[in-house]
Amino acid sequence: MALRIRFQHSTGATLGYSIERLSDGSFFDNFDTTFKASPSTPIAALPEDAGIFVGRYKANVNTPTFVDGDYVITIHDLSVSVVVGQLACVMHSGDDATVIPGVSGGSDPWAISLPGTYPTGSAGAILGQNLDAKLSSRSTYAGGPVASVSAPVTVGTNADKSGYTLSPSGLDAIGVETGINARQALTPILAAAAGVLTGAGTGTIVIRGGNVPTSRITATTDNAGNRTSVNLSLPA
Repeated sequence: MALRIRFQHSTGATLGYSIERLSDGSFFDNFDTTFKASPSTPIAALPEDAGIFVGRYKANVNTPTFVDGDYVITIHDLSVSVVVGQLACVMHSGDDATVIPGVSGGSDPWAISLPGTYPTGSAGAILGQNLDAKLSSRSTYAGGPVASVSAPVTVGTNADKSGYTLSPSGLDAIGVETGINARQALTPILAAAAGVLTGAGTGTIVIRGGNVPTSRITATTDNAGNRTSVNLSLPA
């Protein structure tokens, strides 16, 4: 792992380099290889290459103290004490090589244990703190009661209707006329169809309920048998 510096310049120059860490503005001390605000040896020599690479100046810097982040390498012409160039660099894991996430760890987010170092409220922390078991272990439903219901009721198959009955209150909730529900409406219908009738031809007809002695219909009629008024006696 290293920081590799390469700089093209006129041949025969006396060049040096310094390294700034942008996260805090500190500089690399070539004496003890640490970063500090005021290094004792901030500039190191940048020697010229040879052969067909004359005019290229290079150096490799070991990076044990280079944390991940952005750095700037400044190139100095030491003979005239001027800056002749600057190079930007991103360091990761102590190396300037391009970072390519792999599936085996490192920068691969799927290889990081959760919640790990993810801050509270971040997606990584929320997943790690809540999805702490297999989803398959959270359900025991196998056609019976659900484990999360405090008082489950077991229901049979859709075709199983044994034991079900319709209560009178079910008919009482259905209105037929104002103040008359479905159960009450059936009573005079049965009386008219099958109840004992008295008073025919007298102008007052009384009809008992079906199969009961209670009078359900009392009607006043004219000579032609037309009903001029009807009183019903309905069950409560």
